[in-house]
Amino acid sequence: MILQLALKALKFEKLVSFCLIASLCSVIAPLLLLFSLRFGIITNLEENLKQDPSNLEIKFMSGYKLGDEFFESLKENPHVQFVLPLTRSLSVTTSVFANGKLIDRIDAMPTAKNDPLVLRSGITQDLGLNEVFMSKSLAEDLKLKVGDSLKLKISRKLNDVNENSVQTFTLKGIIDSRYLQLRKILINFDTLVYMEDYRDGFNPPVFSDGSKLNQARDSFAKARLYVKTLDDVEPMSKMLRQSYSITDSSDQIEKLNKITSILNFVFTAIALVSVVGGLLAATGLIFTNLKRRLQGFALLKLTGISNSKCIEQVVVENLILSLCAYVLSLLLFMVGMIWFNTSFAADLKIGTDVSLISTTHVLFGLLATVLSCAAISYGIAKILLSKINIADSLRTA
Repeated sequence: MILQLALKALKFEKLVSFCLIASLCSVIAPLLLLFSLRFGIITNLEENLKQDPSNLEIKFMSGYKLGDEFFESLKENPHVQFVLPLTRSLSVTTSVFANGKLIDRIDAMPTAKNDPLVLRSGITQDLGLNEVFMSKSLAEDLKLKVGDSLKLKISRKLNDVNENSVQTFTLKGIIDSRYLQLRKILINFDTLVYMEDYRDGFNPPVFSDGSKLNQARDSFAKARLYVKTLDDVEPMSKMLRQSYSITDSSDQIEKLNKITSILNFVFTAIALVSVVGGLLAATGLIFTNLKRRLQGFALLKLTGISNSKCIEQVVVENLILSLCAYVLSLLLFMVGMIWFNTSFAADLKIGTDVSLISTTHVLFGLLATVLSCAAISYGIAKILLSKINIADSLRTA
C-alpha cells in the first residue's frame, strides 16, 4: 500500500520529482567521473611500475667482494624476490654470431628460476649450460627465433697469447622488449661464472675442456637483485645504502606518491564541496516538496493512516528518486568514461584506461546515495509531519 501511494505521489508530482533527480545527477555523475579518473590514473601508473621488473631492481654501482653469507642473507630477506651473484662487468661481454652476422660487445646476465624478466615474458623453462635467452631487439638483429642455434665467442690473453673460445648455444626464449630494451643475452649462472674463469686463465667447462677449474672463488663483484613489491624498494635500499653504492627506482616511486597525494587532495576537496552542495540542494527540494503536500498528508491521517506510515511513504518516495538518480548518473558517467578513455588513454600512455571504476565503488556509491536521501527524508518528514494540525491544514484548503 505504501509503495503504491509513493508511486502515485511521484507521478502526480512528476515535475518536482524530475528536479530532485536532476539535482542529484548534477552531483553524483561528476563525482563518479572524478573518482574514476583519480582511480584509473593512479591504478595504471602503479601497474606500469609493478609490471616493469626494472622498477623492482636494485643495482650495485661498484664492484665489491660479496661472499656466500651476503647472498644467503639476501635470499632470507622478506623484501627480496630474486637474487643472483654477478661477476665483474668486464667479464660478461661476448660476441654473438648467427645467420652470417657478428655482433660484438654484447652483455650477458645470469638467470635462474623465478627470474622476473623471464617470468614477465611468459617463459617458464630454466636454462641449461649451453642455452640462452635473448632480448627481442638482439634476436631481430640476428634474425633468430626460439630453437635456433647461435655461437658465443669470448677472448683472453694467456701467457702473451691471444686465445678465443667459440661455443654453440641454443636460443630457448626471447625476452619481451618492454622489460629488456638493450641488446643483451641471459645465460645460466654457472655458464657466466665459467665465462669469467676462462678469462682469468682457467679451463672451465662450456668454454674449455674443464681441465683446470677455479677452486679458489669465494666472492662475487655485484648482485642482480629484485625486491617483491614497490613498497619493498625503500627499506631494502635504505639497508644496502649503509654499506654499498646502489641505484634504484625510489625517485619514480616518490613521484607516484606525490601524484597520488595531489590527486587525493584535489578529489577530496572537490568531492566535499560537491557533496555538501548536493545534500543542501536535496534537502531544500525535499523540504519544499513536503511543505507543499502537508494538506494531502493531513487527509491521509484523517483516513486512519498513522504518522509513521506517512513518514514511511516519504522515505520510500525519495528512495525511489535517489535510485533513479543514481542509475541515470551511472549512465551519464559511462558515456563520460568511454569518452575519456577513447580520447586520452593512447596519448597519455599510462595503460588501457584513464577512467576506471570497480563494481565495489559503484555499489558503495549507490549505498551512500540511497542512505543519504533516506536519512534526509526521514528527518524532514519526522519534523514536519509530526507537527501537522489536521484542522488547520483543512481550514487553509
